Amino acid sequence: MVLVAAPGTPFAARAKARGCGASAKAQPTSLRPGEARDAVLCLVNKQRDKAGLGNLHRDKRLQRAAQRHSDRMDGTGCFDHTCGGEGELGTRLESVDYIEGGLSHWAYGENIAWGRHRLGTPQQIVDAWMHSSGHRANILSRQFRDVGVGFTKGSPSSGRANAGIYTMDFGLRVG
Repeated sequence: MVLVAAPGTPFAARAKARGCGASAKAQPTSLRPGEARDAVLCLVNKQRDKAGLGNLHRDKRLQRAAQRHSDRMDGTGCFDHTCGGEGELGTRLESVDYIEGGLSHWAYGENIAWGRHRLGTPQQIVDAWMHSSGHRANILSRQFRDVGVGFTKGSPSSGRANAGIYTMDFGLRVG
């Protein structure tokens, strides 16, 4: 189950008051996927808030696509936006029905990252994205409204020691 806090609800106020929680600084082996996804989304929305932008909203279809991609990269030697046996991002978003017939306009983007130990915390991953012009552009895009975050304990290499793989799929759909 995914808990979404609408702006102005008591939960949203408590979440904002205490920041993004201890999970933001937790190393990959101690994170559950839901904790990692929540921390990344919280940290990204804090960056958007600093820039005067609205929050990105969790979309289950984008999350499914992002999670599948993180899982696909685990232990395969592939760290890329397209790995063997899967389509490019647009095809992956079609497969989860995010992009479908009847839309007059859509847009999408993707950030990927992985790190070991302290470099694999949600905070370090978001910090790295914010120090990369292309990744920062996705995070701070006025165009994107929806987001899905994937997290897998592991790495693209065969070594799984305290590492995490993150995928963030961004989207916009206009019917």
